[in-house]
Amino acid sequence: MKLLYLEARKGILRRYVLVALTLFLCLNVIKITADYRAGEIRPIAANNDDMQNAYSQIYERARGPVTAETIGFITSEYQKLRKLTADGTYSRERTKGTYSGYIFGDFYLLHKYFYPNAEYTVKYPSRMNNVLAQAMENVDFYLHTGNTTDAARNSYILRHYANRSIPEFHLYDGWEALLSYDFSDLLILLLLVLTVSPIFTREKENEMTLILYSSKHGKWPLVASKCGVVVLLSVALTALFALCNVLTFGLLCGFEGWNSPLYAIENYQYTPFSDSVLLFYLLNVSLKTIGFSIMGLVLVLLSALCEKTLTPCLVGLGFGVAFCYFSGWAVSAVWWKQALSCISPLTLLQGWLLLKNLYGIGVGETYVLSLYLLLAIQFIFASLLVFLIWRKSCCALK
Repeated sequence: MKLLYLEARKGILRRYVLVALTLFLCLNVIKITADYRAGEIRPIAANNDDMQNAYSQIYERARGPVTAETIGFITSEYQKLRKLTADGTYSRERTKGTYSGYIFGDFYLLHKYFYPNAEYTVKYPSRMNNVLAQAMENVDFYLHTGNTTDAARNSYILRHYANRSIPEFHLYDGWEALLSYDFSDLLILLLLVLTVSPIFTREKENEMTLILYSSKHGKWPLVASKCGVVVLLSVALTALFALCNVLTFGLLCGFEGWNSPLYAIENYQYTPFSDSVLLFYLLNVSLKTIGFSIMGLVLVLLSALCEKTLTPCLVGLGFGVAFCYFSGWAVSAVWWKQALSCISPLTLLQGWLLLKNLYGIGVGETYVLSLYLLLAIQFIFASLLVFLIWRKSCCALK
């Protein structure tokens, strides 16, 4: 523990790192707020005050447990306004008794935001029943033809997609945007490059390497402390930005719906993950922590290989760009693109995409999610990185 503290104090708890961290956190909040006001997170936020107030009034009446009263309110209002606006003879003037002040404004809100989401919420169980019925037919067919791979996939659907329902009605645009928000990932990557790159080169430039490695806790304990402090740094940065993100999105869009199942968000209707939205967000944060930790070890290795601090900074940025590019192929249908995405630790930052739909491969009679395979490959990659760092550090003394 003392070595970890000394490494953190020597290489991480520096003024320029803390200043950069503060600036990046502020920049992150500004970016989220700007996106919200531009309507990229919640489209209604880009509309005028009357429409936003009307949206809030309708949402206040509609949200909460799915009951005949709440769904009936949305349906009846929508049907009434659709009839009024169908022939184009409705009043264009400001009208009393409306939410937005105008008949078409109310119709637009219900048609755009509320009725489609309410319809999805109510019809989701029957939609999943159709999926399960089709999967059952597929299992019989594929077993009869000897196709064990597709039979395993459909068996997985039968086990994990049964008994699904959405108990509450909410609008999840804020949560959906949060799950795929990646600007903070770029900031974390830049902070890692800035902080980790000098972890070995600083000692080489100061000609302290021989002294450090010949001390009582030199060699392996010193290498382990450097790797350990980088992992702790990755965990701390990911957790800090994750907390910043969820608080900012929550204050702008509200925190309601956090305990709803993930498939309550329509774009995640076929996800194999059946727990709550908040648990899925925490799972994403955990995957990002692993990805950034492995990326940190890559930077440690570069620092061990180089003599000057600028070199691992530039090469590390190059690796970061390449890994980000490869991670975009996480769900590609081309095998070599998938292979390149698997060697990129930053593919773990795309956990939300890997679990948005059912991605995996059949292994005999078992269906394995792509995410599990990716984690196994990254564990092997991380072990190799630690070994190479240790070998390079030992060779530096010869």
